[in-house]
Amino acid sequence: MTWEDPLTAHCSGFRTMQDNLSYSIAAQDICGTIPENLKGRFFRIGPARNELAGKPFGHWFDGDGAVSSFRIEDGQVHYRSSFVKTPKYLDETAAQRVLYRSFGHNAPGGFFKNLHMPANCANTSIVYHGGKLLSLFEGGRPWRLDLETLDTIGEEDFDELLRPRDTYSAHGKVHPRTGDYINFGMAAGITGPQMNLFRVSPSGCMVKRGKIKVDRMAFCHDNAMTENYLVVMVMPVSFKSPLNVILARDTIDQNMDYQPELGMKVYVVSLDDFSLIRTFEVDPFAFAHCSNCWEENGELFVDVLQLDEEQGEQGKAQFRDIFHQPFPACGKMQRYRFNMITGAVQAEALPNELPCEFPQWDWRRTGSKSRIIYTAGICQNETPGFYNALQRIDLESGDVKVFDSGSGRYVSEPIFVPRTPDAPESQGYLLTAVYDARTELSELLILDADTLSEPIATVPLKNHIPHGFHGGWTNL
Repeated sequence: MTWEDPLTAHCSGFRTMQDNLSYSIAAQDICGTIPENLKGRFFRIGPARNELAGKPFGHWFDGDGAVSSFRIEDGQVHYRSSFVKTPKYLDETAAQRVLYRSFGHNAPGGFFKNLHMPANCANTSIVYHGGKLLSLFEGGRPWRLDLETLDTIGEEDFDELLRPRDTYSAHGKVHPRTGDYINFGMAAGITGPQMNLFRVSPSGCMVKRGKIKVDRMAFCHDNAMTENYLVVMVMPVSFKSPLNVILARDTIDQNMDYQPELGMKVYVVSLDDFSLIRTFEVDPFAFAHCSNCWEENGELFVDVLQLDEEQGEQGKAQFRDIFHQPFPACGKMQRYRFNMITGAVQAEALPNELPCEFPQWDWRRTGSKSRIIYTAGICQNETPGFYNALQRIDLESGDVKVFDSGSGRYVSEPIFVPRTPDAPESQGYLLTAVYDARTELSELLILDADTLSEPIATVPLKNHIPHGFHGGWTNL
């Protein structure tokens, strides 16, 4: 196929998704064979409506969230999709115009129409824990969905322990040994900026809250977790002039900037009682996502996908009009070692072959030493304007394997699923949703996570899944 502009061939993947789909994919339509031991639900979530009445929203982060679910069992697949029915989605759908303040645009009407936090788009990440399927958006509380139907149940407050103005990050972590879900949220606080901390039991009950003081209200998207600690790297992305945001002179996006002169701190918090154990200072850098983290011989090892300053500025500018431009934010994997005894910090580059994002690992190894990182990335095929490849990084051997999804085909964050509960690390499947710009439809690809060779199975859909953020998995 000849592309009018190979760098923007992916842009049709941002159009609005169909709501409330439900259908099975016949076995004869699946290319290859779905492994018999792959049984569970694979989820995708992201902004799936990025405009109203033909007018784009101000930022990718502002799109209304929708969930796609693939129920996989006995070699068969059933697909469902649904928007999360937040007040923003329902009210703006009825009005067919912007009514709420968001990250990248203000509500019409000036100061008095913008005296609130950005609307909860429920569009960033998804987790099934404690019998609850939660759509996460770090600017507010999670929204709960029905696991089977994806119907919206409502905002989740954990029996009112999550307060109306609390935020709850999109990147909580499940502790493999305890089954607890650990999360955090930034808050202004009465006495200054703070980070709220939350523990949810395996039964889905919030059993502990805590807080630590931080230097500033900053954009803090992800964290890392070891066996005993939560590690939060607070980069210097903060407001230039909070007053201009309050007065609705600026959008939040316009006012937030990377300010390396502010410095960067890493907070190490006890998982036992949420007390602050140690604070480290590092040379400032921009990042969105961490990979795994663990303790070894008195040190904490944190693998993070780091952007240099140029990549960070380019990615920030591109996100403002991602619907028409190439080259989303990408970086390289970097390891930080924090000595809990001496306070020393050491940084080292990890193997990379592609500019990449969305690092993933075997979740059974969360908090323990792991060997393999999987990422989405951009390879130099005919259409290198968006994430078009997957990358497997072996941290012990340094070997890097790349899966090129093909011309006009774009991947999503890869999710690892082990072959069996006790299978060795990397012995399993890698799942990713792929958007094909030629057909303007999506597919589910199932790959051998060890080899990243040709797909084991390709499951075609009757619809497209818009380019989004994160995914999830739960066993049946």
